[in-house]
Amino acid sequence: MTTLSKYILVLFIFPLTGCFNNYDPELETPDGHGGGYNLTPLGCLLYTPLTCNENNKAFNVQIFKDDKEISSVGFPYSDLQKELVFELQRNGAVHYWFKKDYLKSPIDTIDILDGQKSLSHTIYHGDQLKDKLKYIYTTGKWTANFKDSTLTIDFGQNDFSLLPLKGKYTSLGAGHMSFQQTESFDSLINGKRETFKKNINTYYEGY
Repeated sequence: MTTLSKYILVLFIFPLTGCFNNYDPELETPDGHGGGYNLTPLGCLLYTPLTCNENNKAFNVQIFKDDKEISSVGFPYSDLQKELVFELQRNGAVHYWFKKDYLKSPIDTIDILDGQKSLSHTIYHGDQLKDKLKYIYTTGKWTANFKDSTLTIDFGQNDFSLLPLKGKYTSLGAGHMSFQQTESFDSLINGKRETFKKNINTYYEGY
């Protein structure tokens, strides 16, 4: 049995105070199948704080020439990416913090009856972390266009080399988001300047 198979992940999500407890058409819509609800894109973005998905261990970079993909490479997340947790606020603010600043980690190991280990991961929102975290930074702003899926997350002036995230969400759900940033660049190929497109694909999950 591998080390990973000895663990069972148990996830606890503490919902936003005042949200998702009472019906709010900006956050959720009736699913039309007997009283359930589906989150709107706004509801998905506000559902949990987000961090890079460390299970993937890498984010993907695609290179295109004339709309044809010529390269696809995965790169490991940087130490800063792995540490960062950010939370989008309904008023357009961005709150963020770093995992190293937790006074008590939200991930814990529990022994269960059959001798296996259970990893419990409790997802808190920023307003529930006042006694569990050293500091929350509140200088950021975010904007989204839900018609074309464009999203900008700006962390504001900071001492952490955090640059704005500007791109599109390519998939979105409760506690997860695939995000794509697109850049163009020129390169000399056999003495001729060629234009390329680069897609940077990052997957975020609730934390």
